[in-house]
Amino acid sequence: MGVGQCKPAKGFVKCEPTLMKKNVEEHRDEHVIKHGTSTVDPRAKRAIRKHFPGAHRADIVLRTTRAVFKKYGFNEDNTLFASSTCPDEINCVIDDFSLIWGEHFSLGGLAGLPFTGKTGFTAFSHHVPEKDGRLLIFFAPHIGVASDGKTGKVHRLGIKKVTSACGSCIAAQNTALSSKRCKPCDDYDGPIGDYQQSVVTEIVSDFIQENQSRSKTDKLAKVEGDMNVKVTENLYERIKEEILKIIPDDFKKPIGLIGGILINTDYGNRQHDYILIKDLLIRKKNKKFVSLETELENALDEPRFSRLVYHDAA
Repeated sequence: MGVGQCKPAKGFVKCEPTLMKKNVEEHRDEHVIKHGTSTVDPRAKRAIRKHFPGAHRADIVLRTTRAVFKKYGFNEDNTLFASSTCPDEINCVIDDFSLIWGEHFSLGGLAGLPFTGKTGFTAFSHHVPEKDGRLLIFFAPHIGVASDGKTGKVHRLGIKKVTSACGSCIAAQNTALSSKRCKPCDDYDGPIGDYQQSVVTEIVSDFIQENQSRSKTDKLAKVEGDMNVKVTENLYERIKEEILKIIPDDFKKPIGLIGGILINTDYGNRQHDYILIKDLLIRKKNKKFVSLETELENALDEPRFSRLVYHDAA
C-alpha cells in the first residue's frame, strides 16, 4: 500500500490520500490560528532580508542595544524607559523592552508618532530617577510581513483572514491613492474625534504626492519600489524628527535613543518579530546626540551575540 492509502474493506469507504492530507492541513491551520507558530515561513524571511537588509530578530536587538548602553552607565535601576510606537497589540516587543529596562512610559499613538508631544516628554522626564538618572526611548513605525512575503499584511491569533499592519498607515495610503479627501480630516467629532488618523493621513498623503508623477489618466502612479516599505521608511524619518523636537536642548540628564522599524510576522510570534535599527544615539547632559552605530556593530560581532545572528541568518 502507498503512503496515505487505506486498505479497502467491505462496508467501509476507501480513504482518499488527498482528503486525508486536507484534513491534516485544516487541523494544523486551526491550531496555528489559535496558538501561533514557533517558526517563520522562509518566504517571509526572504522578504525581510530584501526590504530591510540589516534587520535582526527583536531579541537580538534587545540584547545588543542593552550591552551598548550598559557601557555608558544605563541600567534597570537608573534608567526610565519610554516608547513611541503604534498601540497595535501585535507590538508586544515593547513588553520585552520593559522586562529589561523596567517601567514603561508611552509617548506614541497611531503609526508610532509621538502624539503626547512636549507635554508627554516633560511628564516622562520628571519621573527619571534622581540619582544618576537617565532616559531611554525606543521609537519605530511598524509593518507586517505575512508568511507569503507580502508587506503590510499579517495574520493575527484567532483570525483566519490576513489583516493590515500598520492598519493606520495602510488606511492613509488607500485614502491618498484614491485621490479622495480624508474622511477623518473633514469630520469634526470634537477636540479628539479621529485627530490622530487625520495627522497620519496628511503625512502619508504628502509623501505620496511628492514622490509620484501624474499619469495620462491623471491618476497617481505607484511610488518606485514597495509602497508599504517606502511609506513606512518615510514615517520613521517623521517620527525621528518629532522625537528630537520634543526633547529640550537644556535637558541635562543623559538620553539614549533607539530608532528603527519594527517588523511583525504572522500570528503574534514575538520571538520572530524583527527590528531594523536605523539610529542608535546618545546625548550626555545637554550636548548634541552622537551615533553609537560602531558600538552596535562591535556588539553584534561579540561571540555571545554573533552566534545568534548566524543561526537566525541560516
